[in-house]
Amino acid sequence: MKTYTIPQMMTPFVLVTVLLLLLSGLVSPVGAQEMSLFSFGKGKTEVKIYSDYFCGACKSLEPRVEFLLDDLVKRNIITLTFIDAPFHTYSAMYAKYFLYILNEKKDLSRALKARTALFDAGMEKIFEAEKLEAYLQKKGLKFKTFDTKATLNSFQTQLRDDRIDSTPTAVIWDGKNKTSMSGIDSIMRALEGLR
Repeated sequence: MKTYTIPQMMTPFVLVTVLLLLLSGLVSPVGAQEMSLFSFGKGKTEVKIYSDYFCGACKSLEPRVEFLLDDLVKRNIITLTFIDAPFHTYSAMYAKYFLYILNEKKDLSRALKARTALFDAGMEKIFEAEKLEAYLQKKGLKFKTFDTKATLNSFQTQLRDDRIDSTPTAVIWDGKNKTSMSGIDSIMRALEGLR
């Protein structure tokens, strides 16, 4: 499976331009409500999974880690955060719909189901909002729209702070050490090591 990197998908100028257009007009920090929308669990170890719905390796990783992530969250070993990386032209739209689904009902199993549906929609090349909405509704995923600017701003800040330039990438912080790994095998090994 091929992982996406910024140079392969778009030049740094285009990426910065897309992010600035996406996040224009933001001046307020992200509140606790927005931050908690896309995080699950109460564990001391923070795990961030960076992915793009148009990344084949990300799509392959998801079913392999779902059970493991669910187990680690339920046992309060980790606090899990999914962060969507805007490396593809339509990634920002997909990220918004993921947040809309969580805004309707926040639940890890629902989030995992939503991610699977969004990865499938991406592979089917659904690029119009109306078609994506119909696809999600057909999958039984209701959503509730809201202003996602603050949350997407947080995504951008975390992408920059964690120096993410490819997907899939996981960042694990245990309170003392921060470790970053890319690729399916290294992410799987790192997550299994948390058990």
